[in-house]
Amino acid sequence: MIGADRLERKTLSVRIHPACFAVAAALLSAGCHHAPKPLKPPSPPKSRVGGPSQLVVQGTIAANANSDSVIAFDVVTIHDKTLLKQIAQMDAATWFGPKGRCTFRDGQKAKVEFHSWEFVPGQTFLIDVHVPRGTKAVFGFADYATAGEHRISMDTSGSQIVEMDKDGAHTVTGQVARDTTLTLAPEKQKVCPDD
Repeated sequence: MIGADRLERKTLSVRIHPACFAVAAALLSAGCHHAPKPLKPPSPPKSRVGGPSQLVVQGTIAANANSDSVIAFDVVTIHDKTLLKQIAQMDAATWFGPKGRCTFRDGQKAKVEFHSWEFVPGQTFLIDVHVPRGTKAVFGFADYATAGEHRISMDTSGSQIVEMDKDGAHTVTGQVARDTTLTLAPEKQKVCPDD
């Protein structure tokens, strides 16, 4: 019993030399250099039409728009003067018809690019469109059942407000507060027979 008591006292009275702390700290810091870096939170998925040069469009659709039917909406960027003259004379019925938008599909280096969405009456939406350098004009086409051009001229960058009323679409001029609660509307991926 006496021997165990002495051993217990000896164990309690052992002191750790300060140099041991320095060695332990060096070993721990060396081990930290090889630890994996913490994972970054995932970035939000990039929109197919997103990019550094954007036209951000916020829109509202009246409850009775297009006889209370879905409205197809295309934003078209044009990079060629000749094609600009041609498309500037089109109405929405022609653009959405067989001799319209699907005839302009030429890949990434196309002289005309378009992006498509579908909206329902009463909806508020937000879209963004990458506008490449050298763009001559940007148009919006709204596919209304009623007769009319249903083509709007849009800015090539910045923010744009679009309203789709009962009988057609138009841009809103002046300062309009942007709704920061909106999320980007998904772009329609298949619009042409070869998509």
